[in-house]
Amino acid sequence: MHCTKCGNKTELVVPDGDNKTRQVCTVCGHIHYINPNIIVGILPIKDNKILLCKRAIEPGFGKWTLPSGFMENGESLEQGAKREAKEEANLQVKILHLQTTYSLPKIGQVYMLYLSEIVNDDFAPMDETLEVRLFSIQDVPWENIAFSSVTFALEKYVDDYNNGVKNQCYSNY
Repeated sequence: MHCTKCGNKTELVVPDGDNKTRQVCTVCGHIHYINPNIIVGILPIKDNKILLCKRAIEPGFGKWTLPSGFMENGESLEQGAKREAKEEANLQVKILHLQTTYSLPKIGQVYMLYLSEIVNDDFAPMDETLEVRLFSIQDVPWENIAFSSVTFALEKYVDDYNNGVKNQCYSNY
């Protein structure tokens, strides 16, 4: 790896005062931290149904997911979640509350999913989506969900829906 600050080579060392091995520039000493990616998205609902997107890309091609993706620099969690909803399903939403945080330390990802109310009727599959569909909670295609984070969020939503619970946020720790 080369230093993003000065272009010289880096080496794996434990910097002074640290306890983890990091890429450190051999010339300028710049420490290259590799931090988790933040995934933002929504659990969109309309008329007591959940909107799911069938993926047109890997990983999970052809499986169902929630509209979500990598947060961009310069945007808030909520802005990123709304952007992803628009990019994947042409959704306009009203965010109700943070519904799920889900950590995947082994692959360096943290998910932040918001329960959101769909406010438009012209939702449709976009470039990364094969199909969008509203599902009643009884018809969620559990066997064809793309990711563990999505299964977790959907299970918690269905439990809350069945038990009349509102405004809960769940974490997988």
